[in-house]
Amino acid sequence: KKKLLKASKTVEDLRALTQSIPTTVLEEKIGGLPLKQRLAVKACFEAASRKSTRGMRFNQMWVLECILMRMRSPQLYEHIRRHEIMALPSKSCLDKYLKGFKSAFGFNDSVFSALEKKTSEMDEVSRHGGLVFDEIKLSENINVMGSGELSGFVDLGPFSDDSSKTALSDHGLVIMFQPFQGKWTQILGVFAAKGNVKAPILSKILIEATILAEKSGLFVDFWTSDGAPWNRCLWKLFGIKASSTEIKFKVPHPVNKERSIHFISDFPHLVKCVRNAFVGKGIQIPGGYAHVHVIEEAWKMDKESVTLKVMPHVTQAHVHPNAFEKMRVNLAFQLFSQEVLKGIFFYRDHLESKHVRNIEPTERFVRLMERLIFTMSSRIPKNGLRAESRSAKFLNEFIAFLKEWEQHAAQRGGGFLSPGTALGLRVTLESTLSIVKYLTTSLQYKYLLTANLSQDRMENVFGIVRQCFGCNDHPTVGQFLIIINNLAFYNLAKPPKGGNASAEVVTALLQPSDVPKQKNARITELVDNFLDGGNLASAADVLEEHSSLKDHQGWVEKKSDSRLIFYIAGYVVRRILKQFPCPECATCFSTLPLQAESNNNASLTRNFDHGGLVYPSRPIEHLIEKLENAFTVFFSRNKLHAESTINFLHFLQGRELQGVGCVDHGRRITTEIIKFYALTRMHFFVKAVNKERCSAQREKKKLLKMRRCQ
Repeated sequence: KKKLLKASKTVEDLRALTQSIPTTVLEEKIGGLPLKQRLAVKACFEAASRKSTRGMRFNQMWVLECILMRMRSPQLYEHIRRHEIMALPSKSCLDKYLKGFKSAFGFNDSVFSALEKKTSEMDEVSRHGGLVFDEIKLSENINVMGSGELSGFVDLGPFSDDSSKTALSDHGLVIMFQPFQGKWTQILGVFAAKGNVKAPILSKILIEATILAEKSGLFVDFWTSDGAPWNRCLWKLFGIKASSTEIKFKVPHPVNKERSIHFISDFPHLVKCVRNAFVGKGIQIPGGYAHVHVIEEAWKMDKESVTLKVMPHVTQAHVHPNAFEKMRVNLAFQLFSQEVLKGIFFYRDHLESKHVRNIEPTERFVRLMERLIFTMSSRIPKNGLRAESRSAKFLNEFIAFLKEWEQHAAQRGGGFLSPGTALGLRVTLESTLSIVKYLTTSLQYKYLLTANLSQDRMENVFGIVRQCFGCNDHPTVGQFLIIINNLAFYNLAKPPKGGNASAEVVTALLQPSDVPKQKNARITELVDNFLDGGNLASAADVLEEHSSLKDHQGWVEKKSDSRLIFYIAGYVVRRILKQFPCPECATCFSTLPLQAESNNNASLTRNFDHGGLVYPSRPIEHLIEKLENAFTVFFSRNKLHAESTINFLHFLQGRELQGVGCVDHGRRITTEIIKFYALTRMHFFVKAVNKERCSAQREKKKLLKMRRCQ
């Protein structure tokens, strides 16, 4: 016992001694550690001085590092936290910080606020780049958010119109900044669309993105897109054109008239289009007819598995690609490679002895494309494009070759590229040469890594989106927005190589947002308004405003069975009593099973009651019945859209609803019942709508598959 008392006294003395040591001593001891290690040590000491880490406030810099760690590997993060290897915040704690950053579709003010802080510490040379934009296929799906709003509809931010309010989104548009130097990127905006975004709206989005990026400290010098028809319409809208006699590849900058916006078509996409023409009908170049048959014959002689091969990577997918293989960039690049040239050279005598068509045009075209790919996809300084270099001279020669090729093919009746591919090649090559000249003369660049002009990094982003939510189906609109928000946050929070995120950037990223609270308060305010006596004028205005959204096909008003209403009313009572454990309210809300025997509506509840179901009182039953009838009437007449829940609450303002509960809690309880039932009922309705849509889509796919098999 004496030893135990002595040990306890020693512990108390040590604790008192530790508390008397000033915090500056710890700062001096860990002063030689890197910043991130100092943050980790401080968090561990702070956690050790507490009985529990619950409610512990973490340093914002440390929170930011924890968010980045969890984004990289959630499993490893949970392993470190669960085994207390380091003092890490929980998932719910990190989510609270992220809530302030997440937003709806459009341009996020938090992104540009943090971006302005981050670019203030970067030099001007590293802030030059361009905008890359593309679309990804999404699954149609409606989701009810906690604020009562419905997500899944078309949302183009400030560029949305009333005609698309009820249209479900099936495509996501992403606007991303991509610099000339470095491997970092920054997502600037995300939009939900039905099909592709049309050129007039897309042009406004891009101009807005350019202006916001420039205000945040970035310099936008080019726009990159793929060769889709709607992107070519965008080019036409800005007057971009190219022919053998005239090429216009840039427009004045919307912010600085002394600079220009260069238009670029994704080079890998152009190579795939050239490959398709080459593999399909062949092409007529000035030297003769070029076709993949020459490469195919060489591959057939080289494909023996026992012997050594001169073209080991060439397969049937290269010479005869199917519809899926035509989308793969690596197959197109490998078809125009040194390996194929080696095969043609190695089997030249054998090809000529088999009376294969003249191989010289095919060999020349493959050589030209191989050099073009090398020049337009440089990723290291050694291969960078320099002004007045041999590579720059080759690009000018290739532009002249396109003119000669087009004239020769016209004389032969065909054999040239499609108009869209030829336009994309000419504009892209001219823009590349102009950008190199601008960078070397105005910004003292030594070279340009031409791979930074393509959409490769955008495709990487889309790959992450698809991988995060499985490969069996396209991600939904809500899933797409979540991962894009996280990627935008990660790109901003990730410090530059060899540096740390500044305090200003951390503050801008982790500042709290009042938007969710404002949205929830909006529903409460609506319920309070019509409990005060109703607002018939406001209800009439809302119904008149949304009269164009009426669903005339479902005009027949439907009503739910009263037995189901009684059953769901019992569920509402159970949930409300957990929030308001008032004995007087409990007697007002529920009755005993024996008291409900005379109520025919209680038959379903009575027959399936195993001792746990709640029998609601008459006032609660009548309130839920009025809410349910109003819900079925409203949604029998109106189509779903993002503001459907808010409009339904406006519709309730024209209905007389009696309050329930005791004198002290009646007002609050009635408000909570209406809010809870409206959101719960909306969840049920949306789930049924999604289920019907999925069934219809499965049936459609089944019929299409049966038609193909016939």
